[in-house]
Amino acid sequence: MARVADQLIETLRNDIRSGALRPGDQLEEAALAERFGVSRTPVREAVRSLVDSGLLETRPRKGALVRTLTAKEIIDLFEVAAELEGMACRLAADRLTSQKADTMQDRLAECEEAAKANDPNAYARANLAFHDAIHQAAGNNRLIEQIEQLSGHINPYRALPYSMRGRLEKSTEEHTRILEAIIANDGLHADQLMRDHMMLQGQRLPLILEAIEVR
Repeated sequence: MARVADQLIETLRNDIRSGALRPGDQLEEAALAERFGVSRTPVREAVRSLVDSGLLETRPRKGALVRTLTAKEIIDLFEVAAELEGMACRLAADRLTSQKADTMQDRLAECEEAAKANDPNAYARANLAFHDAIHQAAGNNRLIEQIEQLSGHINPYRALPYSMRGRLEKSTEEHTRILEAIIANDGLHADQLMRDHMMLQGQRLPLILEAIEVR
């Protein structure tokens, strides 16, 4: 039973990390049990674990929901993520190989295609893949672990600005400049560009949350 619960935890964590589950989304025990073909017992264990980790919250008469962060919590998380992502860019520039450069170029091309198609969901996936390619190019496993821990909390919010007109194109332009700096082995510039990219996004989020009434 514990093994089943662990599998559910990992699947739900990935759903939150990828943005498939968004802030405020409700998780019903019966629906989850049917989705995974299990009883409600491991579902309850998985939900309890994710509540303890801060990814879910419980509310009276609503059960478990993907936790909605406060504006302060969002900014705090993005400040830390911006520094870690910037560091990844700096290391990627210092440790660049042709194979890693090709992978990052491929991921950027996916961002460009999704932006041209004006497909926010596809762009959200491409965006995470682009950032992950930079993380892998950095070649620092401890850094990757730290970023992955943060991702479960911030990724549900990263896709929210994509509904803003012109944001997909703007984000792609920012990605392009970041990658150009990495390929030019200009780690300090790539670091600064990435931190600006992350913080501009983080600073928009409280206004977007208020506008769409996520809370």
